[in-house]
Amino acid sequence: METFDDVVIGAGILGLAHAYHLATAGRRVVVLERSSYAQGASVRNFGMVWPLGQPRGERLDTALRSRGHWIATHQAAGLWFDPCGSIHAAYHDDELQLLREFVEGAVGAGYEVRLLDAHEARDLSPRLRAEGLRGAMFSATEVCVDPRRSVAGVAAWLESCCGVQFRFGTTVTAATTGRVTTPAGDLACDRVWVCTGDDLNGIAARALEGSGLVRCKLQMMRTSALPHCERVGPMLPAGLTLRHYTSFGACPSLPALAAALDARNPGYAARGIHVMVSQHESGMLTIGDSHEYGEGIGPFDSTETDAMILRYLDGWFDRAGTQVVERWHGVYAKHPTDGWVVVDADERVCVVTGVGGAGMTLSFGLAETTTADARS
Repeated sequence: METFDDVVIGAGILGLAHAYHLATAGRRVVVLERSSYAQGASVRNFGMVWPLGQPRGERLDTALRSRGHWIATHQAAGLWFDPCGSIHAAYHDDELQLLREFVEGAVGAGYEVRLLDAHEARDLSPRLRAEGLRGAMFSATEVCVDPRRSVAGVAAWLESCCGVQFRFGTTVTAATTGRVTTPAGDLACDRVWVCTGDDLNGIAARALEGSGLVRCKLQMMRTSALPHCERVGPMLPAGLTLRHYTSFGACPSLPALAAALDARNPGYAARGIHVMVSQHESGMLTIGDSHEYGEGIGPFDSTETDAMILRYLDGWFDRAGTQVVERWHGVYAKHPTDGWVVVDADERVCVVTGVGGAGMTLSFGLAETTTADARS
C-alpha cells in the first residue's frame, strides 16, 4: 500500500491551496481528483481575487493573506496575473453616498480604497460610460487571474517543483483516519483533506449534515477580446454589487439603496443578479453573474437571465467591438452566514468547503489556517 503524509481529495482551488501549504512544509502529498481535470466552480468564475468583498476581521485578513500566496505561486510558476485593483462605478447619487460611507469606515481595517471623481474613474477605465457617471471607488487589493489557466498551471507547478503527486480520474469511495479507498487501491496516510466543492452527498455527506450549506448556481459569459489589444484596466462592478458583498453591510445607507436598486432594476433581485467584468491576458472579457439557490437548481440555463446581465452592463460599460462567444454556469456550496465550513469527518479527516463565490479569494489563506497544525 502506498503511503503519504497527506491525501487531498479534490483538485479545485481549495485542494490546490491545501496541497501547496502542506508540500512547501516538506510533507509528501497526493491529490486525488475524480475528473480528468478540475472542471468545477474553480474554473468557472471571473478569476477575481477580491479582498474588498470580505467583511473586516478574520475573513478580510484571510483574503489578504490569500492574495499574497496567489502572487507568490504565480510568480514562481510563471503564470499570468494582474494586480489591477477594482473600480466600483456609481451612476446614482445614492450609490456614491454608500461608497463615501464605506471609504470613511475603512480606515485601519485593511482595505486600500479611495474615492474617484468621474474623470479620474474614466482615466483608469475608459470603457466606463461617461453619461451619468457620478464617481467611483478604487480599491488596490484586487488581483485578476485566469482561472482556467491558473488552476491547471498551479497544479503543474506543484507537481514539478513541490513534489505533489496528482491522480486524475480517481474516485474516492471512502476516507477514514489513516486510509483512503479508491477503485485503484487503498492509500495509507497521516491526514486526509476533503475539498470536494459543492458535492454535499459524497464521502463528506455525514460530516456535513446540519451544516446549513446550500448550493448556488450562477450564469456567466465570456466575450471576444477588445479590439487592438485594448485593456479595460481595473476589474469593474457597479451599483448592484454594493448589496451583494457583506463588506458593505455596515454602511448606514445600504437598506435605502437596496430598495432603490430594486425599484430601478425590477426582477434582478429575484435572480440574484449583480454585474462585474474582468479581463484576462487574452483580452477576452468575463461577465456575470446570477445566483440561484437551493435543491431545485437544474442544468438548464436561462437566456433571459443572460439578457438581463448584458442589459444592466450596457448601461455603464461600453463593450463595443466584442461579442459573446461562451456561456456557462457554475455551482458552489455556500453557508448563509459563515465564510466557510470546516468540520472533521474522522479524527484526521478534515472537510473544508462552503467558501461560496469567494473561493478564489479565500482558499490560500483558509488552507494556511486549516493546515497549521499538520505543518507544525
